[in-house]
Amino acid sequence: MLFLFSCGPSKSDLEALSPSETYPEDTFLATQENKKALIVVAHDDDLVAMSGTISKLNQQGWEVKQVTFISESPERDEALKNAVPLIMDGVEFINIAPEDRRSDLKPDDLPYMPIPKADFEKAFTNPAVADALLKEIKAFEPTVIFSMDNVMGGYGHPEHIFVSQLLLDWFSGDIITPKRIYQTVYPDSMEDKIIKQRLTKLFEEWGQPNSYMTALEMYNITGMPEPTVEINIEDQSESKMKFLRAFNERERQVISFFVPYFEKFDHEEYFGVFNREFFRVIEKK
Repeated sequence: MLFLFSCGPSKSDLEALSPSETYPEDTFLATQENKKALIVVAHDDDLVAMSGTISKLNQQGWEVKQVTFISESPERDEALKNAVPLIMDGVEFINIAPEDRRSDLKPDDLPYMPIPKADFEKAFTNPAVADALLKEIKAFEPTVIFSMDNVMGGYGHPEHIFVSQLLLDWFSGDIITPKRIYQTVYPDSMEDKIIKQRLTKLFEEWGQPNSYMTALEMYNITGMPEPTVEINIEDQSESKMKFLRAFNERERQVISFFVPYFEKFDHEEYFGVFNREFFRVIEKK
């Protein structure tokens, strides 16, 4: 008697996690003559959910750079440098070590766990952090900035929120002058299935505190901000997949929490399902 065994996730597993919502397609980016985009994020891998869009812009002639901080590992930073040419023009590392970016962390604290927003000023006391980010933005003069969201920070990470809120404060105060800020977010269906349900299960298996659920309660929110636009990235499936797989093994494991099973499929099949990226667009009032 022959038995057929499943050897990993199937396409139906992917489709079960895919978004059910649709949003207006972005039309703004295609109309810009000054094609300069800057990605401003706290960590090297914070751009993975927008990397298809970044690749698309670069293929369309945009000059695209990333600004981020050095990690705890030179090997990790080197991996990002090697991956950058796959989707953009360059990366600028701000040479402020993780332990020097925050003053609130004790040896056993988990940096990704949310803290009250009222404590941000006390936690992020090093003025060199904001100064270095602002210097890079002003030197590049981007037409658009890409970042994480300032409400949830993806899954509650305070460093994500801090950097994104800095950008919005500078933007609203005319300290920086991009035309728009694009915040990478998930629609509700993806957030519920991938982060609320799937990541919560993983936290339970690890015996670790749940940053996402903690953030919902601490910040009195229902999740990430809702997207305002979507961008089709199916033609960038190969470049996005190569970029994701260029990270070191540890970072790829983390990426897989938010981009499930990406190493189990070829690029066409995977991004045939996850063929859109979603953004909350911030404009000047």
